[in-house]
Amino acid sequence: MRQLTPLGRARQGGIALLTAVVLVALATVVATAIAFDTTLAARRGGGAAAYDEAQQLTVAAEAIAAAAISRNRQQANAAIHGGQDWAQPFGPLEVMPGHVLAAGMIDLQGRFNLNNLTKADGKINTEAVEVFRRLLENVGLESDWAMPMADWIDEDLQVEPGGAEDGVYTSETPGYRPPNRVITNPTEMLALHDFGLERWSKIAPYVTALPRGTAINLCTAPGELLDALTHQHQWTGSPDALQRNRAGKCFPDQASFDGMFADPAARQKLAQALPVSEISDWFQLRTLATIGTSDFALYSLLHHQTGPGGGGGRVRVLGRTFTE
Repeated sequence: MRQLTPLGRARQGGIALLTAVVLVALATVVATAIAFDTTLAARRGGGAAAYDEAQQLTVAAEAIAAAAISRNRQQANAAIHGGQDWAQPFGPLEVMPGHVLAAGMIDLQGRFNLNNLTKADGKINTEAVEVFRRLLENVGLESDWAMPMADWIDEDLQVEPGGAEDGVYTSETPGYRPPNRVITNPTEMLALHDFGLERWSKIAPYVTALPRGTAINLCTAPGELLDALTHQHQWTGSPDALQRNRAGKCFPDQASFDGMFADPAARQKLAQALPVSEISDWFQLRTLATIGTSDFALYSLLHHQTGPGGGGGRVRVLGRTFTE
């Protein structure tokens, strides 16, 4: 048997050591991968559990909101205004250890309904377009955006003066077409050619997308919208004065609103184009649920369906958007 020289024994020991190092490295990699997968699976499981718990909390918030709306709608033709309990923010409240709930509600009928830019026959509502022009100016935007929005919704392909139809939008990259029908989300304004996010951020608090013909609630409409309706500049620069007049009541009510028009014919013209009211049936509930270190937001569209005689009724959830 051949005996290894000292150099051969050294080489053999080096190979054995290298093999051991490689095996240890492989074992470390495998152990790390297993630990990572286990941790990731645990986090996924925890995230799924937190998501389910957040959904339960937000559904509970919807029930609280529905009860608040119903309480204020029990009386037939009772005004809906910002001094009532439905408008008061809820929380943040720790409903159980590590679970915090906060919610607030807005009256969507206190905003300009973009679908009212067209009439029941799908044609452009000229008077509503003029009101929208003034609203755009009151919030610091160009009034020229009113007609493209009306053309976006109207039910024909004819390009109105100052408007836009397929020829403009199909040239975009990628190209698209206007719906030429009522919309379900006011963010469709972002699809207008060159409108942009900066303009949207200014008009977003003042617009909504509700069924065509839905009335504007005078009691909750902001000053910019009230001034657009009356073609005045009384409240746009005086939000504090408007809030003082609204303390615990509806303002302006129907009678005081009618009195803002020096010309009864102008009031009648507006009434035929844009209905106004002191009552609301459409609300948006914004809920934030915090589970541990995770935040979940829910936006719920609530609709009050009036009962017999104009009072009572029930509140239904017609849509939900959930984010985290």
